[in-house]
Amino acid sequence: MKKKPKPQILVAALVVIGSGAWLTHRLLTPDDGTLLVSGTVEATEAELGFQVSGRLDRIDVREGDRVQPGRELAALDRAELQAQRAAAEARIAEAKAVLAELVAGSRREEVARSRAMLAVAVDRRDASRRDVDRLRPLAEQQLISRQSFDHETTALAVSEGEVARATEELRLLTAGTRPERIAAQRAALAETEAALAGIDAMLSQTGVTAPFDGVITIRHREPGEAIAPGSPVLTLQNLSDRWVRIYVPGDEVGRLSLGQCAVIASDGYAGRRYAGTVTYIASVAEFTPRNVQSTKDRVRLVYEVRVRVLDDEAVDLKPGLPGDVTFAAPAGPGARRVACATPSGSRS
Repeated sequence: MKKKPKPQILVAALVVIGSGAWLTHRLLTPDDGTLLVSGTVEATEAELGFQVSGRLDRIDVREGDRVQPGRELAALDRAELQAQRAAAEARIAEAKAVLAELVAGSRREEVARSRAMLAVAVDRRDASRRDVDRLRPLAEQQLISRQSFDHETTALAVSEGEVARATEELRLLTAGTRPERIAAQRAALAETEAALAGIDAMLSQTGVTAPFDGVITIRHREPGEAIAPGSPVLTLQNLSDRWVRIYVPGDEVGRLSLGQCAVIASDGYAGRRYAGTVTYIASVAEFTPRNVQSTKDRVRLVYEVRVRVLDDEAVDLKPGLPGDVTFAAPAGPGARRVACATPSGSRS
């Protein structure tokens, strides 16, 4: 049978617990006018993926790798797109050759052949005309049959038609290609070039490049997997852009302003202090009712504040670590703002 604790022991325990709570409150709320708020270190992150779908061909980085901006980190299989690009280049070459032929016009050999054909047609026509002129008096005197004369007359008409056709062919060859055909071919060439540009754009989207200097924190996929557009493949964290996210009570947020200096500390690096500056103060309170009716409720409002880390080149304050942010007591009216200095005991 268990013994019940004595009343004296219970009273002593309650005194110890109460004293600890009071001491914690005093440590977090100094009476020298400073404001101490705890939060969490965060950093800018980017989830990197592809704009097109495909099979993941390779990933060149793993978690913890430091990458430079512009480096290609992963790529999709490009075989199909490269084949389409080769076909588009062939169509462009064909369209350019046709356009060059149209712009150049007829060859000299073709013009010379047309002139020779015209000359032959003219000789035939002249011979037929002489035959008709010679036979017309004989036909009028009925010395030759009417049928023979009509045959020569028909031959003259045919030869004149051949001369007209040869003349027109020579004119077309010397005039060159119609402007409308050249314009149409230029449009066809532009269309094939646009298709090639579209394929190049798709090829540029089959690679993931680092947008900034950072560290790979998550490798979401592996080579061989099918990737949908927009699906994250890698998560890149910018350790040069870190801040501590804190929540300040509504009755204290009026003491803060953008650009205000702060001192950041973390339990993981006891004794070290890091400079910070306020870069964001929320304009809307969080975790409160929509309508606040009393002063008591307003005191419970908290506002998100972000304090940017300024002087931690060694990246001691890693994302995810808890951090304590201290704001100095507010200066008097008209005090001039000074630059945020590196606190004593910090490490750059």
